[in-house]
Amino acid sequence: MMRNILPTVIILAFFNTTKAQKIFTSDIDNFWTAYDHIRKAENNKKEILETYFLNKKTEGLKNFMEIKQFNEDDYLNVIEKYPQFWNSIRKNTSIDSKKISSINKALKKLKVLYPNNSNGNIYYTIGALKSGGTTHNEDLFLGIEKIVGDKNTVVSEFDNENLQKMFLYINSSQLEHITIHEFAHTFQKDGEINVLSKAIKEGSCDLIAELTMSQKFSSQYIDYGFKNYDTVKSAFKNEMFSRNFGNWFYNSNTSKNPDLGYFVGYVISKKYYDNAKNKKEAIKDILELDFNSEEAIFQFLEKSKFFEDNTNIRELKSAYKNNQPKIVRIIEFENNSQNVDPKIKQIQIVFSKPMNENISINFSKFGKEHFPLKKIAGLDNTKTILTLETVDLKPDTEYDFYVTDRGTKSEDGYHFPEQEYKVSFKTEKK
Repeated sequence: MMRNILPTVIILAFFNTTKAQKIFTSDIDNFWTAYDHIRKAENNKKEILETYFLNKKTEGLKNFMEIKQFNEDDYLNVIEKYPQFWNSIRKNTSIDSKKISSINKALKKLKVLYPNNSNGNIYYTIGALKSGGTTHNEDLFLGIEKIVGDKNTVVSEFDNENLQKMFLYINSSQLEHITIHEFAHTFQKDGEINVLSKAIKEGSCDLIAELTMSQKFSSQYIDYGFKNYDTVKSAFKNEMFSRNFGNWFYNSNTSKNPDLGYFVGYVISKKYYDNAKNKKEAIKDILELDFNSEEAIFQFLEKSKFFEDNTNIRELKSAYKNNQPKIVRIIEFENNSQNVDPKIKQIQIVFSKPMNENISINFSKFGKEHFPLKKIAGLDNTKTILTLETVDLKPDTEYDFYVTDRGTKSEDGYHFPEQEYKVSFKTEKK
């Protein structure tokens, strides 16, 4: 059996002698013990996993598995399918005393910069490739097999494109920064109303990590963002009120320069902090910002002076809203009609302006049984009328579907304002 790389570590960081936070890494050690036994075994692999790993799991891993909905079968599946990946990343999962010391030092400084009563624990664990991490109340769970990879990590076994690209823009040396970034989220309010709100929520955590670790954070999106500052800023200005996050976050599978929302949010937060006379109050403002309040977000942006030209944010929002495409009418019937001819073969939706071809249509909560569509025929020459071909409609039956904001946007780039615009009708009786 290969030797265990990582000794079990449970480190206590005491703050003001009253509150203690713990960093748990025992799940990692136990996983590799189980892994070595499983790789040698021909039978009883589930029992081995349970004996050496899952029966010893921390409370954090237990909660992590429940929240992200994975189990022993998921572990056995990824162990079996990706041996080269696991062997290549193994050494990077070692969290030594130097890293622990650096993280504890940052946590202690955070306590000084932002006095709080948090007693949240940090759990480093292995998450069956289901999640890089999440928070629960005050606790932080990190699935580090999705965090500590580098250019030497083998990803060729993965069929999933996102998994193939997950280490293109991060490396194992960023673990401490990622830990503090994610821990900062435990102090924040839930929610995010648009791209601007989410950018500040994410980027501010990069700033908090930088301040507590007393070192500049370097990443692909930070480097690219500063080198292309005006271009990124202009693009963000055009999309910051949108609820479509795909151009700015978690988009390594579609963009050569992903996650630029983090960069913009970092710059906004840093400018807010730099402009503040009382730095401790500024950090409190940053961590306690209400991301569901448009007014709070607008005030924060204005105080940051991110737009040096005194851009009126409210006028910008109004102009953006006016430019968003809207559904004007449905040609065949009025929405919510109760006497639609069941013989119709198409539904034509009229938009307020020319649309991009990629219009998102989805089932309503009532499911496929009430879905009236056979296919999307496409837009007309004006690109304002979308034709949808219907199935054979039954008399005296309710039908519905959603036009969603997922990818639905006008030809000039403005996103559809409604998350789910419901089209519903009932056919006539015979």
